[in-house]
Amino acid sequence: MGKKKLPDMSNWTESQTAQFWDTHSPLDFEGEMDPADLVFERLPLKPIAVKLSEKDIQLLKRVAHAQGVGYTTIIRMWIKERLKQEVFV
Repeated sequence: MGKKKLPDMSNWTESQTAQFWDTHSPLDFEGEMDPADLVFERLPLKPIAVKLSEKDIQLLKRVAHAQGVGYTTIIRMWIKERLKQEVFV
């Protein structure tokens, strides 16, 4: 398949842009995009203990595996999502 031309998204809503990328791969538009200069600050993480049943841990591991992340990562993601809902961060 030949290289595709990236459409002009300057007037698209965030929803339209998200819908486009849900159905397209950036690899289809090789050479059409400039690399982004991003710097990610890695905040120090402090370990905590959470008591869970073995059954819950196995379920967490299954969900995390399906999403391609570790189970402690999925726990951290869910906590951050919930904090955003509760605190409006």
